[in-house]
Amino acid sequence: MMKVMLMKLMRKIYNRVLRGARLFYLSLGSSRECPICLWTGHSFYRKTYPNKPGDTHICPFCGSSERHRFAYFMLKDTLDNHAEKTLHFAPEKCIEPWLRSISKEYLSVDLSSANAMEHMDITDLLLKDSEFSLLWCSHVLEHIENDHKAMTELYRVLRPSGLAVIMVPVYGDTTYEDPEIKSPKERLKHFKQEDHVRLYGRDIKNRLINVGFRVEVIQTSDVLTEKVEKHALEYPSTKDIFLCTKPLTS
Repeated sequence: MMKVMLMKLMRKIYNRVLRGARLFYLSLGSSRECPICLWTGHSFYRKTYPNKPGDTHICPFCGSSERHRFAYFMLKDTLDNHAEKTLHFAPEKCIEPWLRSISKEYLSVDLSSANAMEHMDITDLLLKDSEFSLLWCSHVLEHIENDHKAMTELYRVLRPSGLAVIMVPVYGDTTYEDPEIKSPKERLKHFKQEDHVRLYGRDIKNRLINVGFRVEVIQTSDVLTEKVEKHALEYPSTKDIFLCTKPLTS
């Protein structure tokens, strides 16, 4: 028992030293910058995931990836106008402090994550109608089998004139899904991750419109190329933010 505990401690120390050394090395120079934590260095940390369309560029200080930095970069100056009461799904550690800081009231939810304040199913939210002025739902819907029901719940709990920030991995124009694909192995093969149930296309916009949202799409192509490169804002499947508003009259 003592040997196992010692091994775990040594592994933890080793990983901490490794992270520190990596942070020191990557922080040399100033050609790259994380807009969230303001880290600067010569390169982001590159991580490869099987079946994914490219390497992910991770901030060595706050852990943000391209999608976090892109959303923050585009919305940091405007989102506080909507953040009277915020609902954050599957809270990301690099985004949560910012959303908390701009919100008068803040609640994070997830089906099972210990990082969330409450555990809830996105397809059956235990929340009042029109309760929240801001929703943040990034890379959640691709995990949900009944995404229509989830979108309907998002619409229900959002206040009229409220804003929902929705992001998903996008692969082309048309969504690909097959409810018969159930096993993690087959989902990895077809949907590029064991717990994904579809590959969204940009036609997700139509699904959001069909539940009542008005949808504006922001893309990385709206950003100056030098900014995209400096902050590493673009990943092959995360070039889109879907800004969804609930009309005053439904």
